[in-house]
Amino acid sequence: MLFLPINRNWVLSQTARYLYFVCALLTLALLATLIGVPMAISATGMDLTPNARSVVKVILFPEILGAAVLWVAMWYFWFGFDRSHYLLRALSFILLFFFGPLGASIYYFATYRRSVLTAPSPDAA
Repeated sequence: MLFLPINRNWVLSQTARYLYFVCALLTLALLATLIGVPMAISATGMDLTPNARSVVKVILFPEILGAAVLWVAMWYFWFGFDRSHYLLRALSFILLFFFGPLGASIYYFATYRRSVLTAPSPDAA
């Protein structure tokens, strides 16, 4: 197993907070894109042109990257830094494991953001 020497300052720093917030927004945008594009195609009854396909691919790349970063970061926070009640951690595991990027986004807003806002910033020390 790969063990990365990531300390508490890396996961809870102000920069990480901003990065994870942007990644959570990109994850929500990814879900909107994955739902919206096929719905728009079915509503119009036409297929995408090659130029439109390349635009959608360009739009999807940062969204996929943001979803991946958020998912890995929330797993790392869950394993190492989440001190919630064990039932909440079990629910969080189900959310992260079975719901993928959507679960990571929900976990970010429900658990990570709340615990980081109540904890003192490691940057201040």
